[in-house]
Amino acid sequence: MSGSETFRRENWILTGIFIGALCFHFYGVTLNWKAPFMSGHEFRQAQTAITTYYIDQQNNFSLLYETPILGKPWVSILMEVPVYEWSVVLLSRATGLPHFMAARTVSMTCFYLMLPAIYLLLARFDLTRPRRLLLLALILTCPVYVYYSRAFLMESMELMGCAWFLLGFVRTMDERRWAWLGLTILAGTAAALIKSATLAVWLMPAAAYGAWMLWKDVRARTGWRTPAKTVLWGAATVVVALGSLRAWIVYSDPIKAAHASAWIFTSKNLSQGNWGLFKIAPLFSREVWRYLLEDWKLAIASPWFIGLFGLAALIFPGRARVLGIGGVFLLAQALFPFAYAYQDYYFYACAIFLNLAFGFWLLGVLDSRLPRWFCWLLFLGPFAAQVSAYWQGYRVQQAVFANGGYPFTDVLRDLTPKKSVIVVAGADWAAMTPLYAERKALMVRNGLEYDRAYLDRAFKDLADEDVAAMVLYGPLRQNRNFIELAADRFGFDPSTPTYSHQVADVYVAALYRTGFLMRLRHSQKYRDLTIAGVATDEVELKGRTNISPAGAKTAFSNISPGPFQVNFQYGVNWMENGPRTVLSAHPNADLWLRPPAGTTRIEWKYGIFDGAFAGETKTNGVEFIILAEMPDGQTRQIYYRLLDPVANMKDRGDQNVVIPYTPQPGEVLRFSTRPNHDSYAFDWAYWIRIDVK
Repeated sequence: MSGSETFRRENWILTGIFIGALCFHFYGVTLNWKAPFMSGHEFRQAQTAITTYYIDQQNNFSLLYETPILGKPWVSILMEVPVYEWSVVLLSRATGLPHFMAARTVSMTCFYLMLPAIYLLLARFDLTRPRRLLLLALILTCPVYVYYSRAFLMESMELMGCAWFLLGFVRTMDERRWAWLGLTILAGTAAALIKSATLAVWLMPAAAYGAWMLWKDVRARTGWRTPAKTVLWGAATVVVALGSLRAWIVYSDPIKAAHASAWIFTSKNLSQGNWGLFKIAPLFSREVWRYLLEDWKLAIASPWFIGLFGLAALIFPGRARVLGIGGVFLLAQALFPFAYAYQDYYFYACAIFLNLAFGFWLLGVLDSRLPRWFCWLLFLGPFAAQVSAYWQGYRVQQAVFANGGYPFTDVLRDLTPKKSVIVVAGADWAAMTPLYAERKALMVRNGLEYDRAYLDRAFKDLADEDVAAMVLYGPLRQNRNFIELAADRFGFDPSTPTYSHQVADVYVAALYRTGFLMRLRHSQKYRDLTIAGVATDEVELKGRTNISPAGAKTAFSNISPGPFQVNFQYGVNWMENGPRTVLSAHPNADLWLRPPAGTTRIEWKYGIFDGAFAGETKTNGVEFIILAEMPDGQTRQIYYRLLDPVANMKDRGDQNVVIPYTPQPGEVLRFSTRPNHDSYAFDWAYWIRIDVK
């Protein structure tokens, strides 16, 4: 076979490998695309997801955004400039996709937009186009780039920024053109603000290239001007990015430091504690290396294969290039040993360098004197190792279809007031519970449940919030001191959980507890829950319950002014009635509020659910009453009406009344429902709105 025919055949094979790898990657990244469960370090994805949720809900596209998982102030975890989260929200709004699918689309798109930058960078090595495609094929089959390129994480957006930064840096240093400098500044600044730890890895090859350029200038001995220009051009590529990062740290660190719990996320604590920046001891730790090797197996390939590749790289020509590029992979882990040991998705930042090293080694094999058939056989090694690692590892997790969350988080989402707050302990700061419950949370970080000073401060910070429930995981389920302290502060019954799941106990505030239990008893929606320690036939509320201003604002948003006291026999319960949410007022229900000064009228919108008179067994009517009560016990009737929808058609559907009213000094209003003739059956009354003004 002639040389030209061999060359053409090689190009066809390499191009075919790339196409096959691209198809494999697309299959893997879209597997279970519509599954809401965020497989792969869900705790970290949940943090990004809950930030996105509140950016969307509050329409807050500022730098002062909420990640409300560690208590008040809710603006406390400013981990990154939320460019990724903004992108997800905007795409979700434009397409109607749920956040998790919009996030996957953004992540996948950013990954594919990263590949052209690597392709253009490889031209610097004088590789033919098919040979460059071979190196991209290795990236496409790497497990971490399949699995986490669909994650609710900014990793792929960050990698895209880093790749274009490095391309821009190299071209800027080569050509000294303003257009390339502009691209470098833009990509580098975005990378610095989205995730600086990843940019730190990509600054290493940039610094090495810049140093090599400077060494060439010095060696040429053409005077000081040429090296000075090189230094100035190099500095210009990073000064804006590093300056922006510094400004972000100066802005965000004091906010985090002032928080009772979020101070662990200051730049100093993150870099030295969470990441292990520049720490030598972890590099000699057996435990750290055990976790690192496990992550290699998951994210890239078997450690044995990677080790054999390192030895084989010493045999073929071009070993300096292979070891130099592959060395960035190891240097990244040396720079942040804890981050890489305990979080496999961090390899998204650096595995690309090992894959490029694989590729250059394969090209060295191809250019060697080995038989052609043997060269192509060796080509199978890296691809087979990576595909096998993905198939046996990440794909198993990814193939499971799940909705995410637990039944008890579904209950919290459906049955607590939408603007209420939950307390979570025993789950550290893993945001899955508040995310799936769609509630802001005080998550008590592990260890702080024994810190009384912290708890006093964190609980006090919630004084103006409506704390509807407490979720306890693990050993906290038996921590009586913590349970009784929280119960005393937030009005929980400490004697027994309101309901339980195999992984958690949930305590519901007294105001909502009865409604919870009634709806759980009659619902088939929530599985695997146990109503612990309470007979479901004995869940009626007895006695008045005081309402805090926060509770009045969140739980009774349709009542103005907010009530200060209620006594609902079957619990406070907001229910869906067509397109609206209404307050269930099954008799006996009483609600007290203080009329504002200058009140002239009362507007009351109420009714009886259609189901109360649509079946064979029907209601015999409900009394709707407004009384004015004086401190000395005297009362006067302001309004009375009996709704009997079975006998009177006009009593069906929503009723809207406007009642003239002038309050007397010290008078409070009581809104009530009572059964007609002492029969409570099917008396499914509801209140839509109360306005006293």
